[in-house]
Amino acid sequence: MFTLDITTPVPATGTHIGTGIATVSGVTTRSLILVPRYYSLFSPFKAKPDSTEVLNSSVFPPLKVTPAYAGYNSYSWHNVQGPYSKTAHSSRVSCNSNSDQTLLFNDWAQLLQVSIGSGDLMLGQAIHAFLAKLGYQNDEFRGNNLVNLYGKLSKLGDAQRVFDEMLVRNTITWTTLIKGYLQGNDVESVFRIAREMYWFEEEFNEHTCSIILQACDSLENLVRGEQLHGFVIKRGFDEDVFVGTSLISMYSRCGDFGAAEEVYSNLDYKDLRCFNLMISEYGKAGCGEKAIAAFLYLLGSGLEPNDYTFTNVISACNNDIDVEVVRVLHGICIKCGCGDKISVGNALVSVYIKHGIIEEAEKFFCGMGEKNLFSWTALLSGYVKNGNDKKALKGFSKFLELGIDVDPCSFAVLLDGCSECKNLEWGLQIHGFVVKLGYIHDIRVGTALIDLYAKCRKLQSARLVFGGLLDRNIASFNAILSGFMGADGDNEEDAMILFSQLRLANIKPDSVSFTRLLSLSADQASLVKGKCLQAYIIKTGFEADTSVGNAVITMYAKCGSITDAYQYFNSMNCVDSISWNAMISAYALHGQGGKALILFEEMKKEEFVLDEITILSVLQACSYSSLWEDGFCLFNDMELKYGIRPKIEHFACMVDLLGRAGYLSEAMNFISKSPFSGSPLVWRTLVHVCKLHGDLNFGRIASKHLLDLAPKEAGSYMLVSNMYGSGGMLNEAARVRTVMNDLKMSKEVGCSWIEIDNKVHQFVASDKGHPESKEIYEKLDLLKSEMTQITDHGSQKNFC
Repeated sequence: MFTLDITTPVPATGTHIGTGIATVSGVTTRSLILVPRYYSLFSPFKAKPDSTEVLNSSVFPPLKVTPAYAGYNSYSWHNVQGPYSKTAHSSRVSCNSNSDQTLLFNDWAQLLQVSIGSGDLMLGQAIHAFLAKLGYQNDEFRGNNLVNLYGKLSKLGDAQRVFDEMLVRNTITWTTLIKGYLQGNDVESVFRIAREMYWFEEEFNEHTCSIILQACDSLENLVRGEQLHGFVIKRGFDEDVFVGTSLISMYSRCGDFGAAEEVYSNLDYKDLRCFNLMISEYGKAGCGEKAIAAFLYLLGSGLEPNDYTFTNVISACNNDIDVEVVRVLHGICIKCGCGDKISVGNALVSVYIKHGIIEEAEKFFCGMGEKNLFSWTALLSGYVKNGNDKKALKGFSKFLELGIDVDPCSFAVLLDGCSECKNLEWGLQIHGFVVKLGYIHDIRVGTALIDLYAKCRKLQSARLVFGGLLDRNIASFNAILSGFMGADGDNEEDAMILFSQLRLANIKPDSVSFTRLLSLSADQASLVKGKCLQAYIIKTGFEADTSVGNAVITMYAKCGSITDAYQYFNSMNCVDSISWNAMISAYALHGQGGKALILFEEMKKEEFVLDEITILSVLQACSYSSLWEDGFCLFNDMELKYGIRPKIEHFACMVDLLGRAGYLSEAMNFISKSPFSGSPLVWRTLVHVCKLHGDLNFGRIASKHLLDLAPKEAGSYMLVSNMYGSGGMLNEAARVRTVMNDLKMSKEVGCSWIEIDNKVHQFVASDKGHPESKEIYEKLDLLKSEMTQITDHGSQKNFC
């Protein structure tokens, strides 16, 4: 073996070290076994060299005194040092080849770990060459370690070659190779090796299944994940908490949160890792109450929560969770000794800001012993969201003074804050700073800027930023889609063109892309484009996604095809409360209140959770279908029976329901007794129904309340003027418009459109620019006359 008597300090740069005996000033210690780097020049995949051949090779010079930095890296098994660390070396080297090989034979596994830990591929290749000489193909342990080496060092081709050369393999061999491909993000190879493992009838264990499940990371791989879940059940691994946690993670990544929740519920034993994952997933899904319930279950099971647990459960506290609950969690966190963890502190700052308690967030932030970039970003984002521009600017200046490097992620968070409160002024300043620092081409910053400009109705600016991105992804495309959703109908074609460009660039759309595109088609009443999108959804496998299915239902309803909406709803394999709400709302929109009530009863029988939207949709259906008694009963039951507190929208809907039924006096009394009597919305609704009935007596009273409460809303003046105009009081109508003009108010011109034969026809109020305007107005007059007759007949029937 090569040994060093350490007498003079010489920095080393190229020696691989094992263990041996060294003598330093008469004291016996562990010495360094030197494995020359020249050994690695013999490829482990070529013919195995003889040890004599190696030592006599022209690339292996005679042993002599080694000067500093002569091509050796120092590694000590017990005290691993970097490849350029300074070590005391001797000027005298002796060689005993037999002892060297004996010690290598004993210590090669530890040396491989050193190679993996330091990322030194050449050391690993040297050990591989040594093992190749010994014939590792017949030894599973050696082969497994080499597959692991190359997999960990991202040399998957070499890992595969070692695997292929092994004459004997076991479960660990296959699992190690699969894990290597997984770490290299080669998902298809993971499934390929797993299939081969199954064909060769190799034994799968819990670890193997968990690794393959990690490769199922998108909706496209959900079917594979479900198949593997069936295999797990068949093999009896479904009760294993490690496999169960992997299944929860797989279903969450693939978008099937219901299946993830079911796996979690069916696990008899859950460890801390499982609880932490589920709490985190509940938080991501916006299910704050369920996250807290899982946390309480964790405490009741006797497990000790860690800082990761508290970070997740605190972060899951959305606006539906009372802030007192957050304070209780904070207290438990301190009691468990996790209060000083920086991740917990950041979560608390974020959640206090989320609840609008800026003072408490500031106080806690100032009391944090350690702050990092995320801490500052959370606080500054909170200032921006709550409109505290001066504090945000002052905090940002302080942040820079401290010398903390601002990364693109921080700018993205700040820009998200600007987007949420539509603070374009601050967003422009951050945009300038981003350009100055050279982060403008970062995908995260670019996507945040696109989202900001899109939400602030600056679609042209959003397009410019999108066009300047060097590397676009689906998130940036979805961000710009939100801008098209708030724009006029003229831009809808651009969104479809952009979608085509997305496909040509091989960027795969996700569920968010499809829901937004379907929403655009629905808003434009573009049934042809909606059907084309549905066909592409089926082709790409997103028809199983519940959120996409809900968007399809809404699209058909808004495009006038209620039959197709119900057929699609009926064909969905997995529906949620939003699906039911969408279908009930569709019936309400089409004036089919009876069907909406039947569906509402079915929803209750299926034990789906009712929410404010459900009740509002049913009330609207009752209002549009003159089912005022059913609507009134539901309104009275919503808090007592269903535990849902009525909001202003529910009260406005009740005013509309009573007004359409002709009970204007009752509607006015209802407003006076409601907690929202000072809201313009309920009085605007009453003015509207007075206009429908032509009742100017109640209309005058309602309009006075409305204009007193909303003296600067142009829409209110237009509604009152139209009410007087439709009732024949033209002088009053003109007077209201004069007041409106004196106040220099103007209302944005109304716009509507319809698609016929794949062509969109757009109209504005009192428009006569369409080539068939004469025929259109004649048909409108005829429809108006028929509707008046039907309304009069219905009113007489109701009061007889």
